[in-house]
Amino acid sequence: MTTYSDEHLEEYADRFVQLRLARHGVNLAQYLANPVQFERLALEPEPLLPAQQAAVLRIWQRWDTGLAEQPAAAQESSVPDWDWRDLLDRWRCETEQAERAVARMQQRNGAYVEPLHHHRHNARNRSANFAKRGA
Repeated sequence: MTTYSDEHLEEYADRFVQLRLARHGVNLAQYLANPVQFERLALEPEPLLPAQQAAVLRIWQRWDTGLAEQPAAAQESSVPDWDWRDLLDRWRCETEQAERAVARMQQRNGAYVEPLHHHRHNARNRSANFAKRGA
């Protein structure tokens, strides 16, 4: 077993954390045994997490490389299942719903304005006049 000085251990432990070598499957003892080899490993991209790996595999399975033979029926069914008129009808309906929600609000020059229920300078309250001396 190799013993390291505190300064040496702190320096290389900080470097180990900064290089994120634990994500490459290396522990601190392995790194301290051969720092040069594992610092080269830090330049390589980090391996994917298990959830990311599963997502990548699903995406690769869905992609077609063009090497597999495709049945003739799949090639002919390139016509979309939707119609642009249906989309327009749905957008019009959504627009009407949004307009109904704001229709009861007041407008000034086309902008929606909420009425204020207070006045800035109350005429009855003389202390609100800041132009007056001694206020």
